[in-house]
Amino acid sequence: MSHSLTVTAAEQDGDFARRLQSMLQLQGFTVHISQHASDNTPAVPATAALIVLVSPDTINCESVMQDCTLARHHHVPVFPLLIRFTPQLPWYIADLTIEDVTDDFPTGFRRLLSALPAPQQDITLGDARDAYLQRATLKSEHTIASYRRAIELFFDFLGDRSFPSRLPIQQAQVVTPENLPIKKLSSDDAPIFLQFAQWMLSAPPRAHSGDHRPYKPSTVELRIAGIINWFQFLDDYGWLPAQFPLAKARRIVRDELRTRPQRSGPPQPPEHMDEIIYYYDSLEPPRHLKKADTDPAKIRQWELTQLRNRALLHSLAETGGRISEVLSLNLSDFPERYLSKNDVLRVEVVGKGGHTYYLRFFDSLPAIRAYIRARGANLRATSRGEVPLFVSHAPRFDGSRMSRVVAWRVVQRAARALGLKKISPHDFRHWRATQLINAGTPLDVVQDYLGHRSVETTRAYYAHTDPLRVDDAAKHTRLPKQDGESED
Repeated sequence: MSHSLTVTAAEQDGDFARRLQSMLQLQGFTVHISQHASDNTPAVPATAALIVLVSPDTINCESVMQDCTLARHHHVPVFPLLIRFTPQLPWYIADLTIEDVTDDFPTGFRRLLSALPAPQQDITLGDARDAYLQRATLKSEHTIASYRRAIELFFDFLGDRSFPSRLPIQQAQVVTPENLPIKKLSSDDAPIFLQFAQWMLSAPPRAHSGDHRPYKPSTVELRIAGIINWFQFLDDYGWLPAQFPLAKARRIVRDELRTRPQRSGPPQPPEHMDEIIYYYDSLEPPRHLKKADTDPAKIRQWELTQLRNRALLHSLAETGGRISEVLSLNLSDFPERYLSKNDVLRVEVVGKGGHTYYLRFFDSLPAIRAYIRARGANLRATSRGEVPLFVSHAPRFDGSRMSRVVAWRVVQRAARALGLKKISPHDFRHWRATQLINAGTPLDVVQDYLGHRSVETTRAYYAHTDPLRVDDAAKHTRLPKQDGESED
């Protein structure tokens, strides 16, 4: 059992223990987790090493102490990992070298592996994908979904035998790309990110329902960033073979993307956005709902749905908020006493990357007030005790928080009905930013309004929205006149 390990931990540290267990199992170890001193068959004497998770709870955990004492009695190597700061170290490991992984787990994990008799195992790309998507630092569901889409698309690229340029890694005989061993990556695979980008930008030779190529350059950049981040994760955990030049692979694709024509300006919102914003304000019920024998419940469902859609589009347009932020709003964010005040209502939301800022409501408040009042007593709290502002009114999901998919359909329905091109909820954010900039709003104010962490982000996207304003500044800010020179 030279490849068997035991992780001993206080019960409160079980999540970290299981995370460490999964990482070590990918290295070929059989890993047991010990959290109870009453185990009938102690595994410690038969293990290759004992890994101790040190935290404030470890000090008072008798089972951890017994595991360590038993291991040292049988001359089993003990490796303490400090996973949470503790001012007092347990006496039974005080004389050992303690690896602090509180701030930098990947580095500490690599050092631990170097000290263990780690067996070599063919870790596959599928194994690495699963470990990556389960890691603790990917907290946002939307971030995880984005990275998952990038990896799935990468697997499609690896398995496409019709693409003219094929790398050595793509010629390995496996059932699916998920079964490719990571160790098969070689120096000749350095252009892998670049070829993935070229594959996404190319049109498929035959139409296929699941193949949406060619992708927009912005989508290609997003997916490439996701794959590079994944490969960096593989490198952090020592899974990438030494012969694969990650830095070179990253440089090749970035140099190529940098030489491609850049977008000449900020993201441009669709035309006629004002028509889309007010589409649901005057929408008439369909004919089948105007019949005398129509079920009143169906009429009320339609009316509530239109009031909700109207309030949603007004809110997206006025706040410039991301769809996830707007859909996270609750009824408690809109107290009745503020809905009728002639003042701006600020609601704090958690934006991208955990950054908090305020959504501001003023012109959209009447639509929100009408929607809330129409719901009346038909307000249902979620399991967390929250009453969402925007909910589903379909019989199956009545009262549940409105989903991003449904919100996207609400926007699309308005655009199609007006004969406009497809737009997304995020286009309202671009529209609002453009409107603010063109109105002469200072960049730092637009930054706070949109919840950007840095004014440089605002500048990069929107500072050049209206070049005529810069021309106007040149006309009206003149050089000083020389003495005796007449004024125009």
